[in-house]
Amino acid sequence: MQNLKSKLALSLIFALIVFLALAFYADAPRLLAAFAAFDWRWLPLALLTTLINYLLRFARWHYYLGVIGVTQVSHRDSLLIFLSGFSLTMTPGKLGEVLKSFLLKSRFGTPVSYSASIVVAERLTDVLGMVILAAAGLALYPVGVGPLAFVLGATLALVLVAQQRALVERLIDLGARVPVVGSRFADLARNLYASVYLMLRAQPLLIAIALATAAWFGECVSFWFILIGIGEPATAWLLLQATFIYAAASLFGAASMLPGGLGATEGGMAFLLEQIVHVAREAAVAATLIVRLCTLWFAVLLGVLALLAFGVPRQITPE
Repeated sequence: MQNLKSKLALSLIFALIVFLALAFYADAPRLLAAFAAFDWRWLPLALLTTLINYLLRFARWHYYLGVIGVTQVSHRDSLLIFLSGFSLTMTPGKLGEVLKSFLLKSRFGTPVSYSASIVVAERLTDVLGMVILAAAGLALYPVGVGPLAFVLGATLALVLVAQQRALVERLIDLGARVPVVGSRFADLARNLYASVYLMLRAQPLLIAIALATAAWFGECVSFWFILIGIGEPATAWLLLQATFIYAAASLFGAASMLPGGLGATEGGMAFLLEQIVHVAREAAVAATLIVRLCTLWFAVLLGVLALLAFGVPRQITPE
């Protein structure tokens, strides 16, 4: 628990630095005026569609548990475990979400090396879902076509390689020959790959991508509500712009490997708002900070509450 507190404290310090940088960029007095002008009646709707995102991602998590044969987990425990992973969202690449595997191990004995593959599959399908959403605006805003194509190609290549069971098992066997760590690595890798292979088959993959796309569209809608709150017209065109900007900025933030994409996501979002929607700089920064409050920090809060409700486990080995 102490480790969790220290990680959260460091995240808050980093977030404060990002906030100060954005306030300087937007001119603090103008930014405060933009916050004052925001129509806060749109905030509950933004939070509601964010919750829809979490529920759809939970559905994917619980579905994945069934795919790998972990069927003894109740919906209540599964939900608490899933939400607890948000408590460590502020880790590079969201690697802290492996906490979910430790919680499964503590309560149900599922090997961490077996269930951690769910986090890998979640991240892969998140990326594919985000690319699908960003692609919706590429015809209108051909910004970053190259990087998006690279991300899509690399992700699909990884999925295709993972489906070549004989090849992957041969690579694991080669790794097992490495002195000292070889056999240990091979045992963990075989356990991890056994479940990865199950989740990246065609049917589970397509179901997970569909859930991921729908889930992240929920947060794009949250962003749309925030943009309406700063005074933009509530049009389908604005929704398309919001979807493209949110997805592209989120992918950029994820690629940066910064905790929670802090700094990279906010900077990309504010910049694209200025360039595409043509809002004033202070309004762009205000909208960015509000949507991150609804999507990032709301998740962290729910994660901490869920972890407290589930119970913090003692140190667990990953066998």
